[in-house]
Amino acid sequence: MNRIFIKDTFLAITIFFLMISFPSCKKETIMLPPDLGEKYFPIKQGSWISYKVDSIVWNNFYTPVKIDTFSFYLKMKIDSQYTDNEGRTIYYYRKYYSLTNSNWQLSKNYSINKTAQRIETFEENYTYIKMVFPVKNSTIWDMNAFNIFDKTESYFQNYDVSKTYNGEFFDSCAVVNHQNLETLISKNYHEEVYGKNIGLLYKKLIKIEKAINGTWNNGVSCTYSIVGRGQD
Repeated sequence: MNRIFIKDTFLAITIFFLMISFPSCKKETIMLPPDLGEKYFPIKQGSWISYKVDSIVWNNFYTPVKIDTFSFYLKMKIDSQYTDNEGRTIYYYRKYYSLTNSNWQLSKNYSINKTAQRIETFEENYTYIKMVFPVKNSTIWDMNAFNIFDKTESYFQNYDVSKTYNGEFFDSCAVVNHQNLETLISKNYHEEVYGKNIGLLYKKLIKIEKAINGTWNNGVSCTYSIVGRGQD
């Protein structure tokens, strides 16, 4: 047998066994965690958002119906945190009031509990489910599941949509509809809009009674819209 042939054969066999003795190098696929939408309600100690609040009040005690308008400012700040008796991390959510967007006066203390499934707020001695995860259009929940008020069918009307408030553009927002019920004698509406990595941007509340002719004659309409934010 040709000596050169034997040498080439031995070399080929050696290379073959070297190749199969080492694992092949494959490009690893990095699996990113699913986006559940938690960034629509970020919780960072010291962060705050201020809002301009415009309200209209109808009062049918007067004839004709008296209509008043009011404007003021609110600042919502995530303050200190504590661990409750169930081992959960709870954040104090402080509300400040001002007529001029300065010289803030403490108005009320709320609290927030953020879990892997939902956002719970404790306001005026009542617990509300403001948002659930994941954020998607098919999700429906009862905002009042943990309080005494009527059941709601809260849902995400839309998400990852752009909005503009007071001249500022927000490129990724989730729209939550908590209530939209209108009859011949009343209208109840509650909408909230959240910005990714920011939090609540806008809120609209309507609770009104109607007269026989369909005009609004007793109740309130209130709108919150973001005017500032920061970190202390």
